[in-house]
Amino acid sequence: MSAIKKLPPARRDLVDIFRHYTVSASHSVARRFLVQAEATFLRLAKMPGIGTRYNPDEPLYADLRDFPISRFPKYIVFYRPMEAGVELIRVLHGARDLDGLLADDFGIDPEAPEEQQ
Repeated sequence: MSAIKKLPPARRDLVDIFRHYTVSASHSVARRFLVQAEATFLRLAKMPGIGTRYNPDEPLYADLRDFPISRFPKYIVFYRPMEAGVELIRVLHGARDLDGLLADDFGIDPEAPEEQQ
């Protein structure tokens, strides 16, 4: 069986998105989101190479990939393939400042020249 390791930021993202849908839409929509997210995670765990490499020019993002949530494509899973599955880093809405949020998570200063990072 393929493993799915959810890092704390990814877990927080899922809770935040669930709360958002509960308030802005309905509890039913929030549950559907979680069902689709879990289905997407299982798919990624079985086929970790299907996502797109995220910013391959940045060494700190080595092997980081992204893939949209099924039926909720504005939400993007950022993950790394592992030997027996995937490690989920974040689940973010595509309209957010993805580069800025991920740079914070990975300790990258987007304004610094490459040799200083």
